[in-house]
Amino acid sequence: MTLAIMLKLDVLQLPKALTGGVGSQTNTTYYYRLSIDMGSGIAFDAYAGFTQGMDSVGLGLLGQSGFFERYTVEFRHSDKTFSVETL
Repeated sequence: MTLAIMLKLDVLQLPKALTGGVGSQTNTTYYYRLSIDMGSGIAFDAYAGFTQGMDSVGLGLLGQSGFFERYTVEFRHSDKTFSVETL
């Protein structure tokens, strides 16, 4: 939810659903269609979900639908980096 608030979204006006998979409990997730620009020509529209369940880990989560289906992503844990390439 912190990310939604930073984006100045009024979560009380957004569609919501109960979801699982993040943490060990059910979360209320609020949805909003937005444009994401990662730079280097990588930009796309996504139907994003925002949940308080992600606040405790301090990050956002990119999902299969709308992101991984469009790009090849390589994570390099030892370097703490990742790369993104258009399919």
